[in-house]
Parts: sequence; structure tokens; C-alpha cells
Amino acid sequence: MIAMGDLAIHGAAFAFGIASAIFPVFNAEAYVVGLGGLVSDDVTLLVAIVALTVGTVIGKAVVFVLIRRGSERFSRSPKARRPPRTRFGAWVRRVGNVLLGVMERPWAGAATVFLSSLVAVPPLAIVTIVAALSRQRLWVFLTMVLIGRAIQYLAIAFVIHRVIG
Repeated sequence: MIAMGDLAIHGAAFAFGIASAIFPVFNAEAYVVGLGGLVSDDVTLLVAIVALTVGTVIGKAVVFVLIRRGSERFSRSPKARRPPRTRFGAWVRRVGNVLLGVMERPWAGAATVFLSSLVAVPPLAIVTIVAALSRQRLWVFLTMVLIGRAIQYLAIAFVIHRVIG
């Protein structure tokens, strides 16, 4: 039987997963460290991590779909892209174009999303935007986020849980 406190932990983890996927200021990795240190039961911790992961995937799906729909709406406008005004702006555009080129390739794009989900390099928030602007399929993106984040969250949580517990 699941205790009411456990349901609160699972619900909070799910909600935090959604929030962290939409608003990058909510750091899911820090939340996982907290879960690993504060939750004493292995099963409760495992279910909380699964809830956090599912919440993250749902939040990333929302961001992906909104960006994709928005990019389709704005891509119809005939305005040409303005040249960047600064060297930093030019660098950002070059890096973005390289990342977009990688994301356009099915295997390389999936691997990029997986690595970003697993080790956060490049940051998943940026990869989400670029993936939505590319031709990457939503189901591929979400599958890689699910697998990468689940591995990352479980590893962090159970290392902390074993060290502290």
C-alpha cells in the first residue's frame, strides 16, 4: 500500500519534471540529489524518479510541439534573416547551424538528444529547440529524452542514496 506521503513525493516529482522541462531555472538534477538524500525507501525513490522522468518527457513534448508549430507559422513569412550584429551573434548562428545540421540526420540527431539527456552537453534546453526546428521526429526525440534522463536521474539518485543512507 502506498502511503499518502509517498503519493505527495511522487506527485511533486512529476510536477517538478514538467516544470524543469519547460522552465530551465528549475534544475532537475539538483532535485534528484535532494530526492536521493531525503527519501529513505528504495521503492519510493525509484517511483519518484520514474515520475520525474515522465514529467520531464511530457514537458519536453510540450516545448517541442510549441516550437515546431511556431516555427512553421513564422517560416512562411518572406523576411530574410538579418545578419548578426556582433561576433558573439555570428558565433551563436554558426553553432546553431552546425547543431541543426547534425539534428537533421536521423542517427546523429537521436544520438545528440540521447547524450544531451544523459550528460547535459549540449544543454537539453537548447537541443530541444534545435530538434523542434529540424526534421527530427517527435517520437525519436521523446524516446531519447526518456532513456537518457531515466539513466541519469537513477544514477544520481541511487549514488546519493547509497552514500547518505
